[in-house]
Amino acid sequence: MSNAVYPNALRGIAWPIMKSASFDTLVQSSASKIESRIAQTRNPVWNWTLIYNYLKDRPYDLVPSLGGYTDYAFLQDFYNSRQGRFDDFLFDDVTRDFVGPGLLQNNNPNLQAQLQLVNDGAGNYYSPIQYSYAGGFYEDVTDINPLASGGSTTSGQGLSIWANGSLQRGYPTFADYTVGGPGLAIPGNSFLGLYAKWAAQPTPPITAQFFFYYRVRFDMDVADFEEFLYQVWTSGGPDTRNGAGYLKLISARTSSI
Repeated sequence: MSNAVYPNALRGIAWPIMKSASFDTLVQSSASKIESRIAQTRNPVWNWTLIYNYLKDRPYDLVPSLGGYTDYAFLQDFYNSRQGRFDDFLFDDVTRDFVGPGLLQNNNPNLQAQLQLVNDGAGNYYSPIQYSYAGGFYEDVTDINPLASGGSTTSGQGLSIWANGSLQRGYPTFADYTVGGPGLAIPGNSFLGLYAKWAAQPTPPITAQFFFYYRVRFDMDVADFEEFLYQVWTSGGPDTRNGAGYLKLISARTSSI
């Protein structure tokens, strides 16, 4: 597991960018077609399909935000460093990377800031760190974005939590809550993301503000790049003639429980 961040600064990305959510459900049907269904996933498995019309590899056209390397060199090195599907990493889906009250991220007012409050029956209270598209389904968040929030992916920096409208003290004082995970298993509840453990029972509603990453891996152990012009490469662009023609990222959750 690494905290390397996928290089969104690469030039040449093509639209559309395909994004899909999938679940894994066991379905058993009787002779009379009465079904029994068992959901095997709590959170959706996300897939992003990325196509690059061009990836420049010209020594006089370096990208400062990529450490002074070319687009192609940086992406090829990033892929090799992950050893294909082996190592997971962080991906900033800029269309859905923010949770917070009173702010519109990408003109979308539906991102919810509400957090749950659960207890283990032994006097301990927790708030799983989650986000929602429209308030109906809450997905576990495994990594806070330290670049946007100014903190660490696991320490709680960059995460702001309110109880009944009052800002609570977390990192670095840890007076009101500490951040743990990813992974929380208590009687009656199980979560696969970060969580706040409260020092004492807080007063609802519990709300939060943070930027976050998705933890992903490459979907294939082979990445195809084609040099269609001198020192200019493509991955799935209009000049692709061979190979898979895309890069695919897939959710790769890890848990400490």
